[in-house]
Amino acid sequence: MTNFFLFQLIVFFISINSFAQTKSTKIIVDGVCMMCEERIEKNIIGLKGVKLANWNLENRILKLVYNEKKISLDEIHKFLASIGHDTNKEIASNQAYNLLDPCCQYRDVQVVKDHGLDRKPIHGSNKKEQ
Repeated sequence: MTNFFLFQLIVFFISINSFAQTKSTKIIVDGVCMMCEERIEKNIIGLKGVKLANWNLENRILKLVYNEKKISLDEIHKFLASIGHDTNKEIASNQAYNLLDPCCQYRDVQVVKDHGLDRKPIHGSNKKEQ
């Protein structure tokens, strides 16, 4: 009986410790299509410490559950920029952005219109509206 109680106590403390390390947040990530959604979710979920990633095309919000002991929010923002997607805190380099498929180039006003969207990129456009 004492061993069983001790076991339950250990499990309880381990679960509390695990819960304390897990954090959920929302990040704004630019993108315009299902290819963007797949790239964002597939790549971010591959990061050590990220447990859940769900990006919404309509509002550009990436819902994340991650272990802050394994990865920081800043690292997540930098990673997203490294795969070509601007976030509300980090701008993708032109080199990373230009590697995106032409239909994913969310800074181009015409590409955004072609996807039936009426919005501006988080950090502005690199091509003038014609």
